[in-house]
Amino acid sequence: MSSYHGGLFTLLLILFVAWLANGLSSLQGDRGSVVAGSEICVFITGAVEHSGVYVFKGRPSLAEVVGPAGGLSEKLSHRLMATHDRIANGTRVHLSAEDGSIELTPDSIPAFYRITLGIPLSLNTASEVELEAVPYIGPCLAKAIIQHRSRHGPFVAVEQIKTLPGVGNVRYSRIKPYVGI
Repeated sequence: MSSYHGGLFTLLLILFVAWLANGLSSLQGDRGSVVAGSEICVFITGAVEHSGVYVFKGRPSLAEVVGPAGGLSEKLSHRLMATHDRIANGTRVHLSAEDGSIELTPDSIPAFYRITLGIPLSLNTASEVELEAVPYIGPCLAKAIIQHRSRHGPFVAVEQIKTLPGVGNVRYSRIKPYVGI
């Protein structure tokens, strides 16, 4: 199996587990995040053998993320491994090799993957396109959220979206598991 297929299989497996957990949590009433609080999802790409999304118990170090990804794809310096901080949930780590050393580019996992993995999007930082990835937020509501932020400053509570036109209790309860502050 190629590294592409292995990474794709891992992502599909994680997506299925997240979907299953989401369904089970909806049976319990008020739904929270699909991914448990102690599980951290990291998407690693670049100079590793197997790019993909990996799940960890607690915040992993860069070395702990590179391990399940099959290690570094080339003979590169490991100096960066020990010096990097722990990696937060929903981070995309891209490792690029230049001159025998590693350049780390941390970023956020794309919105679609975050939503699928149960990692909430921030109402205060998500773009209009990212907000549209949230179920029950269409282009009009995404634009209204962005306009509210620019006029009134950042949201201080998720419940504030109920003040926007078209967001009642039902729509709010459907959006709530996917967004945060």
